[in-house]
Amino acid sequence: MPTKAIKPGLADSLRSLAECQLQMQTARSAALDGGALGVMAVDAAVTAIVIGTRGTHELWIVALVLLGLSLGLAVRTLRLPGAEETGPSVAALRDARETQGDNELEESLLEDLAEDLHTNDQALIRKGPLFDRALTFLMLAIVVELAGRL
Repeated sequence: MPTKAIKPGLADSLRSLAECQLQMQTARSAALDGGALGVMAVDAAVTAIVIGTRGTHELWIVALVLLGLSLGLAVRTLRLPGAEETGPSVAALRDARETQGDNELEESLLEDLAEDLHTNDQALIRKGPLFDRALTFLMLAIVVELAGRL
């Protein structure tokens, strides 16, 4: 815990910055979840097309395998916890105010916000690559299916 007190103006700026970063992380997490749902829908549609048309070459089997991988990664993206933390609970801050002074409460608030930012950042680091791989396998499946039609 820092020994030097943070000035009120600086504390307000840090708190506002942390709140903005938490909002951006939450929006990015929601976008990844929405993208994963979109990939799953396209996987289902392309799978129906591949099964319905089965090209003359046996590449349709490879396309189905790639679509399965894409679907699995998209589902895994959704199942990972997202950036859902939005900062310390107001109830916890109210309870802490009864036992802590304003300076201690300010320090505690800033530490909680910093911890939430770190937690959300780690969640997004895990989610992003899974979504990218799901999208890559989807594109590969489409390319393989189109190549099988030539």
